[in-house]
Amino acid sequence: MPDATAMGTLSKGATDLARDAAYVAVGLAVLGYQRAQVRRNELKGLLSKDFSVDEHLCGVRTELTKGVQQLDDLLETATQLIETSLEPLGQQLHPTVTQFTTKAFGQTREVRSQIRQRVTPS
Repeated sequence: MPDATAMGTLSKGATDLARDAAYVAVGLAVLGYQRAQVRRNELKGLLSKDFSVDEHLCGVRTELTKGVQQLDDLLETATQLIETSLEPLGQQLHPTVTQFTTKAFGQTREVRSQIRQRVTPS
């Protein structure tokens, strides 16, 4: 039977870890909010200058396109990492499960392709 002191120490450690994780999550949320506010103020400054609306929209579209491309690249990297990480595990699974995961990965690629077509400007 585990020692009560060891259980107390383990419980305190888990509590401290959970509290620290919550602090980190809140801190990241605050930083993200502040970053969004800074970006909003930058865009507001850009839009307040004496440019035509078309020039503003062109600039915004360009920035959005860059952001979408960066996000797409990040998703592509994450997808490749997940697929290559799960590949050795997939070889050890039952063929039915392997077929299911192969189909799921294919559907994921199809959804990403459809999103690219709808988001990418013509």
